[in-house]
Amino acid sequence: MGIDAEKFFRELKDDISTYAELKLELIKLNAYERIGKVIAVFSYGLLLSALIFFAILFAMLALGFLLNKWLDSTTAGFAIVAGLYVMLILLVIFNRERIRLLVINIIISALNSNEQEKDAATKSTSENTEQTPLAH
Repeated sequence: MGIDAEKFFRELKDDISTYAELKLELIKLNAYERIGKVIAVFSYGLLLSALIFFAILFAMLALGFLLNKWLDSTTAGFAIVAGLYVMLILLVIFNRERIRLLVINIIISALNSNEQEKDAATKSTSENTEQTPLAH
């Protein structure tokens, strides 16, 4: 009797140790995945921001040269473009809270997308097992 109990508790200890190690590994992998998603979202946002910056820069330069031609004044053309930039800056400043919330929501949705995918997969699996085919 003592040998069986000793063997049982040794196996139980091994199973608990294995479970703890696997759970820790799962937590680390989930953390890596979340960090990777945040970095991917950040990199995408940074790349998109750089492209938008250059598009606006060259559009404003083109507008400045166009206004120079129409107004026959280099100063006036680029002063109008500088005014447009100031308005753009003020627009960003006045909407900073909305922009901050948008960025936070994007990051949170990227972090939660994995859980949503798992929930959807679990739900569809459970729905498929609950449905029984009708016999004709």
